Amino acid sequence: MSHSTYEPTTVYSEHVTPSFLYEPTPGADLDHGPAPQPDDMSTLLRNTGRNFAVLVGLFFVSLAAFVVGVTLFSLGVGLAVIVIGLFILVGCLMAAGATARATKSMLAYAGVNLPATVYPRTGGGFAALRRLRDPQSWRDLIYVLVAFVLSTFSFSVAMSWVFGGIGGALYWFWSRYLPDDRQGLGYLLGFPGRFGETLINSVLGVILILTTPAVLHGLVRLHAAVARGLLVDENSALRARVSELTTSRSAAGEAEAQTLRRLERDLHDGPQQRLVRLGMDISSAQRRMSTDPDQAQQLLDEAYRQTQDALSEIRQLSRGIAPPILAEQGLASAITALAARNSVPTSVDVGDVSLSDAAQNAAYFTVAEALANMEKHSRASRCSVEIHPVGGVVVVVVTDNGVGGAALSRGHGLAGLADRLAGVDATLTVTSPTGGPTQLTATIPAALG
Repeated sequence: MSHSTYEPTTVYSEHVTPSFLYEPTPGADLDHGPAPQPDDMSTLLRNTGRNFAVLVGLFFVSLAAFVVGVTLFSLGVGLAVIVIGLFILVGCLMAAGATARATKSMLAYAGVNLPATVYPRTGGGFAALRRLRDPQSWRDLIYVLVAFVLSTFSFSVAMSWVFGGIGGALYWFWSRYLPDDRQGLGYLLGFPGRFGETLINSVLGVILILTTPAVLHGLVRLHAAVARGLLVDENSALRARVSELTTSRSAAGEAEAQTLRRLERDLHDGPQQRLVRLGMDISSAQRRMSTDPDQAQQLLDEAYRQTQDALSEIRQLSRGIAPPILAEQGLASAITALAARNSVPTSVDVGDVSLSDAAQNAAYFTVAEALANMEKHSRASRCSVEIHPVGGVVVVVVTDNGVGGAALSRGHGLAGLADRLAGVDATLTVTSPTGGPTQLTATIPAALG
């Protein structure tokens, strides 16, 4: 892990760091003073309304899922002996999986986020029967049965609490339309008469209204606990993470292999050929030194030019290799040295960032590839490099005022750079409209600790 502390340095030209790299002071708005704070009552009412809507939605979803699930399961088991029943059971499990996804979406609306389930790939035909061997699919079906009972209970409690509270609090209004000889709750509790009846119902209604947010919140959390126990599959989450890492590492490995092949080809076609010619020119000059000094001097002059051209080409190729200064002095010094070699005036602003070695190399290569691409294609007169921490990530931004038109098309250098960044769980975006400017942004996870 490398920690770089570097005071912002400007090389050649001045450039203002994009404002999005910095977070505004909490609670402050530059144009209108302090930002408005959310009202506690409105937040309470909004959350209560969401919880009530989720409980009602869960009831109807679980009711439909119970009817469909029981029907398909019974039919599938009854016809299993003729094979078609197995496919019906697969359809039953898929319906249960759809119910699980719908449940997670509704719970997310209430603020409870559960990870999505990744089911094993099955394919078509008889390969679809592999779904019957997936334990999570059967747990989804069990959840359909449990959720029906739980949703019936929570729906009944929620409706009774909400409308019972409203009805009790308004009893004084609508009780005038009831028969005069009624025997209500007050009579049963030993308080006969209109006043006693109104008082008891009103007090009970107010109590129900005041406790409604807590009751609805508790019911939603009860649904969340059951869903977390039956619908959250750790093996599924691990499968998804392994698949994601496999893809990113494969992309990174392919990008590294392409970079090495390109470096080998460029070395063979460029510096190696020049060094071969250099050796031939020096050998020819040695033979002519005594017989034709003028011709020998011309050959030596040409050999000198060949060395300069070879050094220039090697310097360009070295951008694909991490320089020693990166490990010895950190990212800020390496980026500054990289910008100093750039033919386009480039400003550098590197904040105090914390990156792992692999992520630091990826950040360096991002800047190196972006500058090389800019020099070749953009016709820019000014460029800037900004690297700053933002939350838990490090944002690398390379901007130029060139002609634009850069893209992450497959086969181009920027696409290979995106694959390289994927190896450290980083992302790359390019904004480059025709006519410019071009802005390349890499978001790299910061090192922990």
